This record gives sequence, structure tokens and C-alpha cells, in this order.
Amino acid sequence: MIRIEVTMHGNLRRFLPGGVASTHLELPEGTTVAEVIERLQGQHDIWVASIGDEAVPLSTRLHEGVALDFFPHLEGG
Repeated sequence: MIRIEVTMHGNLRRFLPGGVASTHLELPEGTTVAEVIERLQGQHDIWVASIGDEAVPLSTRLHEGVALDFFPHLEGG
């Protein structure tokens, strides 16, 4: 098992218990970003994932201690 930190930005906080901005998850070794999104049921709302300041592909395998950020679709006019 690995432990990661997940931060949801903007309206994505609704996918975490109590609407908190971040939480820690314990996941099986080799879990991908896409699998975290599926676990959080955010498939249709998450636009981009990043680790640090770098956007990462959904196929990225996570490792112990990663801080994973999710961002919503941008809206504006």
C-alpha cells in the first residue's frame, strides 16, 4: 500500500467527504491517476491532474508520498 495526498481545487471539493480541500488516501502499489479519479467518481468533472507544478497523464503510476492535485474544467465568458 502507498499513501498519497489528494487536493481538489474549486468545485471538485464536493467529491471529498465534508467538502474538504484535501485528504490522504491509501492505495494499492501501482495505482494510476485514472484509478484515483474513478475511485473519487470524478470522471466527468476533472479536467487536469498535476504532481507538483507539472500536468501528468492519467496513466501515471503513483508512488508513496505523492501530492496529487485535480483541477476542474475552466469556465468563463
